[in-house]
Amino acid sequence: MTEPLFASCIRGAKAVLALARDSLSAAIARRGPEGSLAYPGTAYEIPVVFGLTDLKVTTLRGAEPALSLAEGMIRDRPTAENALDAGAATLLCADILEALIHAEGTTYPAPCVGFVPDSVLRKLGIFMVDGSVPGVAVVVGRASDPAVAASMVRDFQEVGLLVFLAGDVVAQMEASGIKMGEDFRTFPLGPLPAVVHAVNFAVRAGLTFGGLGRGQAEPMLSYLATRVKAFVCALGPLDDLSLAIAAGAMKAGFPVLSDQAVPTIPGALLACPPGEEMVRTGIEARGIKAKIVKVPVPIAFGPAYEGERIRKADTYAEFGGGRTVAYELVASAPLSEVRDREIRVVGPDIPDLEKGGALPLGLVVTVAGARMQKDFESVLERRIHRIVNFGEGTMHVAQRDTTWIRISDEAVARGFRLADLGMMIHAKMLSDFENIVDRVAVTIHTREEDVQAGLAGARTVYAERDARARTLTDDAVGEFYSCTLCQSFAPNHVCIVTPERLGLCGAINWLDGKAGYEITPTGPNQPVTKGDELDPVKGAWDGVNAFVREHSRNTVPGFNLYSIMEAPMTSCGCFECILALVPEANGFMVVNREYAGAETPCGMGFSTLAGSVGGGVQTPGFMGVGKQYLLSRKFLAAEGGLPRIVWMTKEMKEQLGPALAKRAGEIGMPDLLDKIADETIAVTPEQLREYLEKAGHPALSMKPLV
Repeated sequence: MTEPLFASCIRGAKAVLALARDSLSAAIARRGPEGSLAYPGTAYEIPVVFGLTDLKVTTLRGAEPALSLAEGMIRDRPTAENALDAGAATLLCADILEALIHAEGTTYPAPCVGFVPDSVLRKLGIFMVDGSVPGVAVVVGRASDPAVAASMVRDFQEVGLLVFLAGDVVAQMEASGIKMGEDFRTFPLGPLPAVVHAVNFAVRAGLTFGGLGRGQAEPMLSYLATRVKAFVCALGPLDDLSLAIAAGAMKAGFPVLSDQAVPTIPGALLACPPGEEMVRTGIEARGIKAKIVKVPVPIAFGPAYEGERIRKADTYAEFGGGRTVAYELVASAPLSEVRDREIRVVGPDIPDLEKGGALPLGLVVTVAGARMQKDFESVLERRIHRIVNFGEGTMHVAQRDTTWIRISDEAVARGFRLADLGMMIHAKMLSDFENIVDRVAVTIHTREEDVQAGLAGARTVYAERDARARTLTDDAVGEFYSCTLCQSFAPNHVCIVTPERLGLCGAINWLDGKAGYEITPTGPNQPVTKGDELDPVKGAWDGVNAFVREHSRNTVPGFNLYSIMEAPMTSCGCFECILALVPEANGFMVVNREYAGAETPCGMGFSTLAGSVGGGVQTPGFMGVGKQYLLSRKFLAAEGGLPRIVWMTKEMKEQLGPALAKRAGEIGMPDLLDKIADETIAVTPEQLREYLEKAGHPALSMKPLV
């Protein structure tokens, strides 16, 4: 029964190979054999070829050996092994075919996005490791019932899965009103062969986070099967092409669920009706742990909506954001004083507004729990941002007394009210902090006089917290906290979070680590006893090194928390920015992951740099960090600190400008920021050196780094 299936996979692979060869020949005829061949926005050339072979493909001529290799993998005998190898060959050919399309500047019609760049992969990285994106669903083909398929995609979105769509199902989902795009973590790739972009995305996860390099085929296939929790939902009839692609997915370790009568291949292929059963089967097949929080509100609620942006034209009601005064505050209280699930709205509600109207807002969340600590209030308060953004049609920006919330026309039309905002916060606070929070009450003030009165008290609390934070220094505490969330993708990386060095993803500080340990004592945040101090300048302690050795599986003997040149901390791939040595300038440049340029003084853009820095390896002179670490008193203390920064992207200078200027003033260099170059001033070492000499940058007179 399986032989016809295997034969179809092999025929499909031959068809894709022939199409790739014809397309390559046509491209060579137009552009010549040395014409470039590359996807935009990646450091990994043709990613599937890069990850599974040792071939370097950067030109049209260079693609020919890869297609020849694929041809050698296609054998006629219809066996399981030959079908899987034909599937792998299909992936190689499809990735080259898609690269040819992109290299010609051809784009698929909207809403299709085609290739998903490295910058998006890295942006999603933190969500993939913290459980917000617990897995990947790839939906391909043409649904016999689009409404059922749309229900499946919505289920995936609410659970938080990353969703890729390819084939006719893209148009079907658009017609069904499914929200798609990066903001919703749902990527409509294009026609069926474009599904290879889901695979090259997964391959790049191994290259970016897993520390894998070119041509490590077996480790890569193992990584895809064990680390990337992906599965395929194949809808509609399966022709030769569909089955060849399915075989490629199975070769990559992605189980394929089909709504057709296919023979069962345990762990690889099974028949399953579309709808809830297919959703449940796919999640179970990959061991995806999806924590579903059902909130009784009239809008969809889940991490897929976290990136949604509500434009002014689509806004029904607005709070804060400069239009009105607004603040949010989390305060702890004794259990006896908090009535769980008490949601109060004091003042006008959304229906009292005309479209586009605004109200003042005082959002007060009172929590109680036997293990709740006052230090955790700010941790819970920051979580309000993510909770509100989980709503389909609710948007939250900033925090404290600069908070800004928008509610969309669509959400209001479905019946969303301010009490629903309180219900969202109540449900997620109890779910996310179940070990420390037992009761949650929410009060929402919308009368100007009440908000102003509450704001004064809130600002007093903010000031007290800030004063407390200033006393939390590395020298003042006896333990740091680990973060090993990223080990799901970078198994040897260990992040050590201290009061003066936040996690390199920028999302976890020392108090977050402390709260994380209280919430899940066996989780990724563990207390790390500092132990004996080995070097106060470089930031080395024997207790920290012992923890790092053990939890990196003895691959990292230890590291210096305050040095980049000598045994620096490892990086996973989720870092917000990269520090890189520029020897000619006797300093370091900083490039953030949003920077799309390829030209920098070290000769590499973010993606290329990240390929050599990530994966849990130590690379002296190069290091991934969180943006706010640049403001720390311990920043590069061993090398001289902030005065070592000689180049920074314009975007980062603008984003951190006031805080950087303040920190520069604290070290007696109030004009330092003006002496730091950006891409509008210099993109080569020579240009940089010339500017630094003219500006009188202090790095030039500091101790040589090399």
